[in-house]
Amino acid sequence: MATVELHIANEMLDSFEAIRPKLNGREVGRRPSPTAMGVTILDMEMDGAPDQAKTMEVVLHLVDGQPRISAIHYWDKHGIFLAPVVPFRRTVN
Repeated sequence: MATVELHIANEMLDSFEAIRPKLNGREVGRRPSPTAMGVTILDMEMDGAPDQAKTMEVVLHLVDGQPRISAIHYWDKHGIFLAPVVPFRRTVN
């Protein structure tokens, strides 16, 4: 489990609240961004996030007017994208 930052525009916080229960993690802190007006930084403890992850992005799409999670992307402290770990089923021949 890694604690990562999620930067969200303030006008999108209501949409985030609707999908937060569907994330595999929990919010442990919230603060205004020191560099971007109108942005809130959420500190999230995310199960399944790579240990070296420092920031995350949640990709949403609307289904029948409701936000749904399409993907979650993680980056390390240097801004390098971390490929998601995809479990493959073991096949026995």
